[in-house]
Amino acid sequence: MIFLHIDPTSDKKNTKLFNKYLKDGKDIFVLFYLEGCGPCNETKPEWKKIHSVFADNNNNIVVADIDQSVMKNLHDIRVQPKGFPSMYHICKKGAICNDYEDADISKKDRTIDSFVEWIESHIKKRSHENRMRGGKWSLKYKRSINCNHPKGFSQRQHCKYGRTKLHSITQKRKPKRNMKRATTKRRA
Repeated sequence: MIFLHIDPTSDKKNTKLFNKYLKDGKDIFVLFYLEGCGPCNETKPEWKKIHSVFADNNNNIVVADIDQSVMKNLHDIRVQPKGFPSMYHICKKGAICNDYEDADISKKDRTIDSFVEWIESHIKKRSHENRMRGGKWSLKYKRSINCNHPKGFSQRQHCKYGRTKLHSITQKRKPKRNMKRATTKRRA
């Protein structure tokens, strides 16, 4: 998990990284805050605790806290906060997937527990969306096809065009006879 803090005092490297992550389409969980705002000052310490909870190496997820004054430097973001603090899940190159206030979680009390529940609920949903599904045939079925004696048109097509190198290595084949030699001997 990648953590970014963007405010007027931080270097421009974090802003460039954030813009890059937006273009790459990474899942971004962001807190927009206003300096001097009472509720923002209560929320920021809880938001920063996310770093200690999610210390894994999942580089497809970004957690950021952004000061309102540097929002003009974020080029590809299509989010305009309704108020401060605002927490959003941004995905698909700058589009909002979910607002924390509209989230389907048990408590929305802006504590570390509610933030973790919110983030984990979206991580699980996204991991199921990206799961590869089997095609017409399962891998077990494909491996069971005997290409020396295929049954039917589909299996012949699979043996002729669809097999991978791994499949052909695992399956022992009979060596081919040289057909030219056999035919020339018969003619003579």
